[in-house]
Amino acid sequence: MKDGAEQLSDDVVIGKSNALITPYQSFEGSRTSDSDAFQATYDASVMGFDGQDILVADTDLKENECREITIQYSFDVQSGNCQLIYISPELEEKVLAESGNGSVTVQLQAGANYIGISGTDYSGYIQIAIE
Repeated sequence: MKDGAEQLSDDVVIGKSNALITPYQSFEGSRTSDSDAFQATYDASVMGFDGQDILVADTDLKENECREITIQYSFDVQSGNCQLIYISPELEEKVLAESGNGSVTVQLQAGANYIGISGTDYSGYIQIAIE
């Protein structure tokens, strides 16, 4: 095992590094995230996005904090596929949008909630606002 790595179990090793692992070949733009308010913005031109990027998450949402959020999105696809996704506390992944532009509402649930994007060799422009 390499220096700076920690064995968690037989098949899980965590590396200790300040290197950023990214699913993008190229990312030009900006993003913000506020997990306490469950808000985020994403405004970028990307190339070669292949993987998943969580835009905002709350891993311990209380029952009285559950609310409906609105997500504005716009995808300008050059190539590949990109999906706006919601991952529920039961770790069920729901595709909210795959192309074009519009808005969608999501009812947050008690527990862990995640909003993100999932791409397969995606190149294009992505604009998302989670409020």
